[in-house]
Amino acid sequence: MQDSVWFRETLEFAKTLHHGQVDKAGAPYWLHLERVARRLAERFPDATKAQLQAALLHDAIEDAGATADDLRRAGIEEEAIAAIRLVSRNLDPDGTYLEWIGRIAASGNVTAIRVKLADNLDNSDPARAAAIAAGPRMVAEKYAPARAILERAL
Repeated sequence: MQDSVWFRETLEFAKTLHHGQVDKAGAPYWLHLERVARRLAERFPDATKAQLQAALLHDAIEDAGATADDLRRAGIEEEAIAAIRLVSRNLDPDGTYLEWIGRIAASGNVTAIRVKLADNLDNSDPARAAAIAAGPRMVAEKYAPARAILERAL
């Protein structure tokens, strides 16, 4: 799937949306999006097109200001759009991070849960965490408990 035309087109769309954005370590942000999709495919070999689209675009609404209609116009599947909306913290800002993760888990939306888990795995990567001053602490205090919640939901 990752070599398909739709995957490359979705990645190019994500690159356009996040043009000029960098992650906390200063790397182009789209690299994180691609890694999340690859982690999802590795962890879940049965990943669907919608799940991979959602992985590539999981921050499109929250960090790039895209709307659901923008995603529809780009040909993104409705299942992917629903998952992207669920994992967009700015659309559900109430409570703590772990309460928000709990709501994603409780939603029963397998696509959103898988995408957030793949995002968590990338954010928890020791090499990536080491490149950020607060990285190891964030992994222990934020990402490890969140991963446990998401794993239980599957």
